[in-house]
Parts: sequence; structure tokens; C-alpha cells
Amino acid sequence: MNTSRAGLFASRLALLVAFLALWEVVTGGLGLGIVLFEPLILPSPSTIVVEMWGYAESGLLPRDVQATLWAAFLGLVFGVLGGALVGVFFAYWRIGALLLEPAMVAINSLPRITVAPLLILWFGLGITSQVALSLFTVFFVIFWNTYLGIRTVEPDLLRVMKVMGGSRLDVGRMVVLPTVVSWIFAALRTSVSFALSGAVVAEFVGSTRGLGYRMTIAAGLLNTPRVFAIMVILGVVAVLLVRGAEKVERRALRWRPDVGRLT
Repeated sequence: MNTSRAGLFASRLALLVAFLALWEVVTGGLGLGIVLFEPLILPSPSTIVVEMWGYAESGLLPRDVQATLWAAFLGLVFGVLGGALVGVFFAYWRIGALLLEPAMVAINSLPRITVAPLLILWFGLGITSQVALSLFTVFFVIFWNTYLGIRTVEPDLLRVMKVMGGSRLDVGRMVVLPTVVSWIFAALRTSVSFALSGAVVAEFVGSTRGLGYRMTIAAGLLNTPRVFAIMVILGVVAVLLVRGAEKVERRALRWRPDVGRLT
């Protein structure tokens, strides 16, 4: 098993190195003089690394990463809590669900970028609007998973619990809660990515710090290497967050079979 994983890791690393080498060649690197893409359109990997190093040396990188991650974290926490609570409320209040479900579908269908200007008007330029958009993005993922998770509880399990004399509290604790927790954690990895995306989009629209704000400035100055450098940083941060969410999911749901990664 370990040999298989090591081989897979080596294959992925070799593919990444080959891709970066090809990218470096077609952008004029390695001294071959081949320039298929102008630096303004596609900078070389070496140029991106140099720009990233300069960004880090300026002291702005850690502050921007901290600002973006903090907004994403708060949006994730409040979005998960709010989505789970409202999802439970809708699942048990059937009349309200029938009345309000179309409205929830309509709001959820709104592109997140269209909500950002309104949140800026409401909450101003700052972390509050970033957290609000991040929360808005995460909320519906958790809400639908919670709502549908409760509605898909096996009726036979509920009948068995009632036959055995279980109260509503017992049914909720022993049947509904484990099912809902499984559905919520199944959405956690997606929610982490959405929380980060929401925070960055809010920084695009109106902010004075953060990776999204810094990327907007770089794009305005036609500093393409800086834009790519921030994209790489966001990609690395997103992967680390998702891997962390996977570990939390496996630990929290270790009682449930087949919750590990498939790869």
C-alpha cells in the first residue's frame, strides 16, 4: 500500500515537473529563446516565483493571507452553524418548508458576485462584508445538505425506534443526528473552498487588504506575474484547507465505514 502511494506521488510529481518545464520553455525560459506567449499574457514559472518571493519579502503576503483566512474562517463557522440550524428548522416545519423552499432556491441561484456589491453597501469596506459573503456562500451548501439529510432518514428506522418505545428525543439523538452529521461533514470540504472563494470575491469588490484585494491592484497595474503568484498561493491554501477538512471528516466519522479518500 505504501509502495503504491509512493509510486502515485512520484508520478504526480513527475507530471507537475514536466508541465512546469514545458511552461518555462514556451515562455522564453531555459535559454532556448522560444516565446509562444508574451509575459503580459503568460509569465514564466521562474518569473512567478521571483514575484512571489518579492511579495513575501515586502511583508504584505503574511498579512494578506491572514486577512483572507480569518474572513473565510468566520464565514465558514457562521455559515455551517446557520445552515445546519435553518436546515433542521425547515425539515421539521413542513408547512414553512413548502412555503419558503422556492424562495431559498431563488436566493441560492443568485451568482455570488452579484450579492457582493449589496453587502458592501450594507456593511461597508472591511471584514464584515467579507465574512457576510463567505457566510452566504457556505450557508446554502450546509442548509441543503442538512435539510435533505433529515428528509432522507429511513422511515423504517423511525418506526423501529417508536416500536421500541423511543421518544422524540431518542429518535433525534440516535437516528436523525448521526445522519445529519454525516451529511454536514460530507459538505465540509466543499464548504471550505466556498468560504475561501467568498472571502476573495468580497475582496475583489471592496476591501483594503487580503489576497483578493492585492490581486485586483496587480491586475490594474498589469502586473501579471503578481496575479499568477497570488493564484498559486490561493491554490496552495485551498488544497491545505481541503486536506485539513478531510482529516476532520475522517476523525469525526470514524464510526462510519468508507469515509476515507478514494485516492
